[in-house]
Amino acid sequence: MHHPNRLRDGTPRCRTRARSRPRWRPRPAAARRSTAALLALVLALSPVTAGAQQAEAVRAAFVLNFLKFAEWPAAADSTVLVIAALGDDAQAAALRAGLDGKEIQGRRVSVRVFGDADQWRRDGQACQALFITPAAADAWQGLRTELTARPVLTISEAPGFCEQGGILNLYEEDHRIRFQANPGAADHAGLKLRSTLLTLATIVKTKGDK
Repeated sequence: MHHPNRLRDGTPRCRTRARSRPRWRPRPAAARRSTAALLALVLALSPVTAGAQQAEAVRAAFVLNFLKFAEWPAAADSTVLVIAALGDDAQAAALRAGLDGKEIQGRRVSVRVFGDADQWRRDGQACQALFITPAAADAWQGLRTELTARPVLTISEAPGFCEQGGILNLYEEDHRIRFQANPGAADHAGLKLRSTLLTLATIVKTKGDK
């Protein structure tokens, strides 16, 4: 009599196991944090018509996310991430109110406000990021050569800032805040802008660069 589990020559049949569905695995915590930060940045691309105070808060949120998606050389690592705000105006006040004391990747954010370029030269050159407010936009031409090849993330909201060697520049379009990025200027400063940030930016090159 033929056995159902054997072939006709007596060889045992090979049982085929049903394929199991791949198990869902949660994403690593770092990936979840990166996605959350990206979502916060996208949400920050919000209308600026709700009032000056809210608009300044949105700008501060942009700067916070810029810091999250920028990388400094190992030699520049410290427990404190110093942001120098050049120009004592509403934007500088909003940066201090919104960012000072925050923590980014284990580093505490410290915002220091400087009224002019000379004050920054005396007391602020140890910063990791420099935000040049509209009140001090004219100072950039003089500071540009001083910051050449230094690991300082330069940010502003002035026409032509990235074309003049700045790294990140905020601007308004269709009543929304957007931003430009100059990866070449970041590389020259020894910094890295993550691709997650660059996908949301308008990419700009320094005028004269190939």
